[in-house]
Amino acid sequence: MENLIADLRYAARTLVKGPAFLLVSVLTLALGIGGNIAIFTLVQAVLLQPLPFPEPERLVRIFDHRAGARDVSMSVPEFEDLRQHLDIFEQISVIFPAPTALTGGDRVERIELLGTSPSYFDMLRAKPALGRAYTQAEWAPGVLDGVVISDALWKRQFGGDPKVIGKRIRLDKDGYTIIGVMPPDFRHPGKGLSGDVEVWTAAGFVALPYPVPPNRSLRFIPGAIGRLKPGLSIKEAQQRLDVFVRQLQQRYPTDYPNQSHWELRIEPVQSSLTGEVRPMLIMLLAAVAFVLLIVGVNVATLLIARSLTRMREFAIRQALGASRSRLVRQVLTESVLISLTGAAAALLVLGFAGDSLLALLPPEVPRLSEIHGDWRVIALAVVLSVFSGILFGLGPAFHATMTDPNHDLKEGGRTGGQPGIRQSRSRAALVTLEVALSVVLLISAGLLIRSFSAMLRERPGINPHGVTVAQIWIPVPDNPDANHYLNPSQRARFARELVQRLEAAPGVQSVAVGLGTNVPFSSNVSNSRNLIAFSFPDSATSAQEEYTADYGAVSPNYFDLLKVPLRKGRVFTNHDDYGATNVVVVNEAFARKFFPQQDPIGQHVRDSKGSATGSVSTATNSEIIGVVGDVLDHGLDQAPEPRLYGSILQRSGYRFAVFLRTAANLNTTRQLVTRTMEQIDPELPAYGVTTMDELISSSMARRRLALCLMSTFAFLALFLAGLGIYGVTAFLVKQRIQEFGIRMALGAQIRDILLLAVRPGLVLVSIGAASGLVISMFVTRLMSSLLFAVSSTDLFTFITVPLVLAVVAVIACLIPARYATRISPAEALRH
Repeated sequence: MENLIADLRYAARTLVKGPAFLLVSVLTLALGIGGNIAIFTLVQAVLLQPLPFPEPERLVRIFDHRAGARDVSMSVPEFEDLRQHLDIFEQISVIFPAPTALTGGDRVERIELLGTSPSYFDMLRAKPALGRAYTQAEWAPGVLDGVVISDALWKRQFGGDPKVIGKRIRLDKDGYTIIGVMPPDFRHPGKGLSGDVEVWTAAGFVALPYPVPPNRSLRFIPGAIGRLKPGLSIKEAQQRLDVFVRQLQQRYPTDYPNQSHWELRIEPVQSSLTGEVRPMLIMLLAAVAFVLLIVGVNVATLLIARSLTRMREFAIRQALGASRSRLVRQVLTESVLISLTGAAAALLVLGFAGDSLLALLPPEVPRLSEIHGDWRVIALAVVLSVFSGILFGLGPAFHATMTDPNHDLKEGGRTGGQPGIRQSRSRAALVTLEVALSVVLLISAGLLIRSFSAMLRERPGINPHGVTVAQIWIPVPDNPDANHYLNPSQRARFARELVQRLEAAPGVQSVAVGLGTNVPFSSNVSNSRNLIAFSFPDSATSAQEEYTADYGAVSPNYFDLLKVPLRKGRVFTNHDDYGATNVVVVNEAFARKFFPQQDPIGQHVRDSKGSATGSVSTATNSEIIGVVGDVLDHGLDQAPEPRLYGSILQRSGYRFAVFLRTAANLNTTRQLVTRTMEQIDPELPAYGVTTMDELISSSMARRRLALCLMSTFAFLALFLAGLGIYGVTAFLVKQRIQEFGIRMALGAQIRDILLLAVRPGLVLVSIGAASGLVISMFVTRLMSSLLFAVSSTDLFTFITVPLVLAVVAVIACLIPARYATRISPAEALRH
């Protein structure tokens, strides 16, 4: 310990004497270590940290697949079958997200509600911070009276009043009693419609307002979550579930025909929650690790150059009896001290800028609320700094042991000879490695840029400019007699009146209404796909075959407002209402898939009993009257899925979307929609008012984040590689000044000297670039899931990156090379 303290003091004094070297090294390391800390903290919170529940590995999501479509929702009898299947699940709960209007607090507020089974909180082993939670013992056929609210809602609407327990509130048109408040860190372990869940309610789902009696084919439950039996692995549970599915198919052959390809799949809740962002975060973690390596290489190069000026010092220490291990320890102490200082600087910056950095993350990244700094961040910084310090200090430490006291002291401290050659080779090897790593990062960033550019060139299938969208949720009261919009015809009248009133408003060019799942690029489309199961009764070969497609109901003006082109037939009119023949419009993807060799116009589609919309409970025949262009509803980087459009005047749901094409700004349009809804029904407020341009921009947020961070890392690597090339070239030029003087004295031209000075640096770059290209061939395959319309071995990117690097290398080499040409032969010979 005494020797360590002495080494630390000496290292500190030595570094302070070279403030320029210390500043450059610390800032460089702060970038590398800070980037790693930031990205690793994100990855650790989102991917690595277990969910904050007891035994989270036993929590699973249950998905219902049908006719080749994933997660098509399930029926109440199916859920009850699963709940009673005790050899797989210890407990299971429905998860039914929905928007709701809260009254009874300080103000009316639109919030997100989660309908569950009474066993929900017991299954998660979650305890309220205040009051109690409902339990399976309180099960009732219909809706339970008690609700649980989030900590954020408790503080926002009720001022954190501990007497909130027992308070009556209204959710839409129904009264409930608050029985519990969850802790601040509690979050539903799943995706909501638009944000965090703030109210939890429970029901048995076998009494009003749900279908009575429960229908096995009416699939309106969006999803389920369960806790596996102790000791049961995911694989074993899936095997038992497959056996259970076959038993149900044999027991109910009419509901589960072979052509429906029905199956149940389970997936760990954590994987289900974070699966979409996993590839992006792993790629960013790998990229920032590469940056740290490049930073370490750069600092190692600086230390090797610095050790060249300390050869006499090392020789004296050896002459006075210092062992090789003592010299190694001294140099490593200095490098680790530099690295620790860089880590401290990185932590300081992240401490002040952490909230700003989190604000840059798209809200769709799960578990953002769990990202925070704690002792683990500091521990990571210490580990990274010590590891980095040892890693980039080994080279200079090795060179320190290569001194020869007899030679170096005899030469009066002049450098050169074998140590100088070894240092030159070491720096050249480090720069070659730096260039190779930079090429990998640059190619990765180049592929993302090419992907993003290709995505921006994609036509969304609509004209989004000037279009504003608003959401409207029609409540479903527990008492059907209180529901003024119970029947599809009543909801159709509401849609007609809403369109007529808004069209009459000044400045509005056109208005259309659709279901909430008909909003292109909305998170609602991704989080709650409205799938419908259907067959083709006119086809002898496929009449018994079951298929699935996206479904939405829209008003007649929907396609014209969004500028969706009509390819064949016609679109809806006001005569396609509740009393007319059922008709549908399909998109081109539907026509390509199901009618590749024939005209779909006039063909009939039979909705399977109880479509996923929950709006029908009997089989319905509909005639295809038109084919419209594809709309990239799920994002510019997602291929269009087959889609059926119904007339909202014939079949409608409970979540509406209003589309307005207007030249007015967003605030004016929001006020117009709000005022109109108050005139029609004050209990149906509009919410989520935004522009279509904003929705498209938000749909690209995840790719934009990956692109920005990856490009930042790549350009940082390019800058550091340029510095490394410059440093090596300057070192070599300085060593060869006498040679260049002799050559110029013998008649060498400036271009000859430039070529001699530049050639070594370009050779290093060529070797490094070639190595980087080979490594990139393998690395980029791992990020293929993040690419769109671009191959992982895109020729343009693999050619452009070396050319860019060559330009940077030439500039980095020419700067010191020009110095060599400006020295006169006489001065060079005296050097």
